[in-house]
Amino acid sequence: MPQEPSLGQKTFFATLWTVGSRMAVRFIGVISLVILAKILGPEDYGLVGKAAVIYGFLEMITELGLESALIANRNASPDHYNSAWTIHIMRGMLIALILVVVAMPASNIMQEDRLELIIYCYAAISFLRGFYNIGVVEFRKNMVFSKDFYYSLYQKICGFVVTITIAYVWETYWALIAGIAASMVAQIISSYWMSPMRPRFSLVEFGSLFHFSKWMVLNEIIGAVAVKVDGFLLSIYSTTANVGIYNMSYEISGVPSTEVAMPVARACTPSFSKLTDNFAEFSKMYVDTISIVFAIVIPAATGVSLLAEPIVLVALDDSWVEAIPVIQVLALYGLCRASYPTFISASLASNRPDILTKTSAVKAVYTVAILWYAIVEYGFMGLIWGVLIAGVIGVIVAQSIMWYMKILSVSKLMKNLWRVIIANCAMIYGVNYFLQFELSFLDGLMLFELLLDTLVGVVVYGVTLVALWVLSGKVDGPEKAILGVFLKGRWGTS
Repeated sequence: MPQEPSLGQKTFFATLWTVGSRMAVRFIGVISLVILAKILGPEDYGLVGKAAVIYGFLEMITELGLESALIANRNASPDHYNSAWTIHIMRGMLIALILVVVAMPASNIMQEDRLELIIYCYAAISFLRGFYNIGVVEFRKNMVFSKDFYYSLYQKICGFVVTITIAYVWETYWALIAGIAASMVAQIISSYWMSPMRPRFSLVEFGSLFHFSKWMVLNEIIGAVAVKVDGFLLSIYSTTANVGIYNMSYEISGVPSTEVAMPVARACTPSFSKLTDNFAEFSKMYVDTISIVFAIVIPAATGVSLLAEPIVLVALDDSWVEAIPVIQVLALYGLCRASYPTFISASLASNRPDILTKTSAVKAVYTVAILWYAIVEYGFMGLIWGVLIAGVIGVIVAQSIMWYMKILSVSKLMKNLWRVIIANCAMIYGVNYFLQFELSFLDGLMLFELLLDTLVGVVVYGVTLVALWVLSGKVDGPEKAILGVFLKGRWGTS
């Protein structure tokens, strides 16, 4: 009989699929950004961004964490899924109703008459999105991430085709709204096509779901303040164009963090849940996971910050040059974002959603204070630096909690990361040194210059890291795990 894959192997393949999914989706997203940025300007992105702030805020404060509850519940029955599906529909209706009510006053406060109709469109999208098939949660719960990959891909492709087509033909910001709507329709259709589950209206298990989700609700309500305050402050205290520049910069600079940290955390959540009875292995997996995330994200985020100017000039155009210093700062903020998803997964798997709520409450207080002071006193760039400062504080708070719970061993983490830090410093020196040379044979070929600069950074970092690892006796660490992915086809070495 074939041997059952170990939990580590399952986690590896789950991570491979989720990273592949995110990278494929991100690749489409990057292509979309590049094309749209040359058709639409910061003003267009800023206008839609203002509506997205309101919609995103309502999405967050009504997020019940029902999918996480279904994944964490090993004995979830059809009634649990039916109840979750029904609650999602009710939530979509509630958000739609609120959006309809606030559309006019929001457009007046933000001094944008065009905003009202855009918010109405978001209301329709919210109403329909609640009907997606909750059965797709089974893909992640059973670690069948290949289906989750295609489920995400179908949505992105539909959104991409519609957005680009409308933007190219009519050159209007409505292309962004149409793309979101198309993605939502694709989500609903593919969810029923890919999952055999046919949910029905029921609230039988509302009580049990809410018992798990009550802390998540409070966490999301409080967390929404910290996450969305930047968008609200920019919409009120800055220009529509600056909102667009910020959103675009946030998207580009966040690629290293969102495309590594999020899929790893997504894949590890079921694995963490299976290790709750083995605290030593749980702790080891947390340290190993966050070490691997940082080993990839630290050089990637640093590279984006170093190469912000050529990235903007190649991917966007001259109308976006003001995004260069913003990307340089927000790329470093990406390092802060990278550690948080694993913290969330570990907290939920430990059945301690209350920790997230308490952390969010503290985060909301200092984030609002820092960002409000920063934008009032120092303007647009002041807020950007405020975002980075608040992010650093967030990392310290979150990892201190993990240390207090004895899940995080600081000494083990530093044993894993000291080589990463040195290799990253070598990469910074190598890239800056290489940038001093005038490559006349590449004059006018900025894309190839950017690719060459990137290659130099990758080689210097990779060679330095592997050399330090070999000199250290090939100890257990992120290097061994990452090499295991490529050489042995498995997660880690255990």
